[in-house]
Amino acid sequence: MLPAKAFYLIRHGESEANKAQIAAGGGIDSPLTAKGQQQAKDLAPLIASLEVQPTVIHHSAMQRAADTARYINDGLGLDMTGTWDLREHDIGDWEGQPWAPVMQDINEKVEPPNGETYWRFAQRIQSAFTDVLESEDTEAPDFVPMIVCHGGVFHAMGLLYEYGISEIQNCHLHYYEPHPEYGEFPWKVSVFDIEDGKLVKKPANFCLSQALEDII
Repeated sequence: MLPAKAFYLIRHGESEANKAQIAAGGGIDSPLTAKGQQQAKDLAPLIASLEVQPTVIHHSAMQRAADTARYINDGLGLDMTGTWDLREHDIGDWEGQPWAPVMQDINEKVEPPNGETYWRFAQRIQSAFTDVLESEDTEAPDFVPMIVCHGGVFHAMGLLYEYGISEIQNCHLHYYEPHPEYGEFPWKVSVFDIEDGKLVKKPANFCLSQALEDII
């Protein structure tokens, strides 16, 4: 599993493939749309308001993630590292196909023809995240990386822990805090919505039961 260290995780802004509703995994380097660029630019100045500040940015080497990271980093000036193994799921023959039937196959657990299996993808993400989370001195308590990548990466994390993850919106910031007492999915996950020009912290939809336990 992953090292028990806090981190931010965010999907890239809207890409041209997202807009066109076509499947683009690790084999199509789809750029951001103008809307996707603006999503990242709108988020960038709000990062300074976070109670826990990111200290470094790691991002997928794919254009849509790298550009999202660059826009977010405007004004922060953090060190950034691009990593090939943080790329989206390589989905083989599904690349470039209409999204709706591909999504149906994914929901039915059909393996991507001539692509990465779900488990191989999850193992790649586990290895890449471990490298990120262990890339700094373990004695540095303020080390909190921000990882900019893809929607599939969230689902790969869910697969590692056998925990279902709902749909992830473009450029939606998540914060993962290790909580071993939660058992099967030992993370408390918060999301940050932009409301009236401010970041509002809320429990992630896929961790609502954990949030309820905290209240009770």
